[in-house]
Amino acid sequence: MAFDGCADPKVLPAQDAEARLAALHRQAGALVHDFNNLLTVILNANAALAEDLAQGDPGHDLIQVSQAAAEQGAVLVARLMDLSQGSDTAPMDCAEAVAATARRARLAAPRNVTVEVRLTDAPLLTVADAAGLESALLNLCVNASHAMPAGGTIMLAAQRWTLSAPESAQLAVPAGRYVVVSVADDGVGMPPEVLKQAMEPFFTTRRNRGGTGLGLASVRDFAQGCGGAFVLTSREGRGTTARLYLPAL
Repeated sequence: MAFDGCADPKVLPAQDAEARLAALHRQAGALVHDFNNLLTVILNANAALAEDLAQGDPGHDLIQVSQAAAEQGAVLVARLMDLSQGSDTAPMDCAEAVAATARRARLAAPRNVTVEVRLTDAPLLTVADAAGLESALLNLCVNASHAMPAGGTIMLAAQRWTLSAPESAQLAVPAGRYVVVSVADDGVGMPPEVLKQAMEPFFTTRRNRGGTGLGLASVRDFAQGCGGAFVLTSREGRGTTARLYLPAL
């Protein structure tokens, strides 16, 4: 049996591998373009429906949630396009990302969940993908909402922090100045055995309720890709706090 001229079907000549990778990039770009068109239809339909409903109508609130989700989907589509074409990170203000995420989280959160923000006056600049940070934070806010079935508070915060040598060794990052962006909830928390596995890809306690087990792993990958770290702390009955340490400018 022939395998495209390769003696071992598992090994491709370099030029063949590059050609297939280029083809995948083109296909990814085409799919992203088509998906973006579908999102445009959804956004326009939501806007049209919103005009027909009065403020205070229950359907109006649902449209706002749908609109916020579609807008975040458009951001993710843009990130997929960047991945297919290659992109560079740039300086950004973490405070702006926190504020933008809080607005979306308030729309998406159940009525019994309050979203609050705590920021310092000092500049909170880092080098990162702004859309990537907002996506990571929104992911954490959604997780926090799931952890508070009886309601509660989600606190988004950001501050500057200087990591000492012992702290940096524990986080496996260089000592120095960082921006710490956190999402905390006062929900059910996690037992130690769950917390230990929480950031492992495909581990989830919501497998039959829409969970994929990729959310926290993707947040960790984002933080590490920025040269930082992701830390998760939790206690049963006391809530959970997620912290991203991003190198400060």
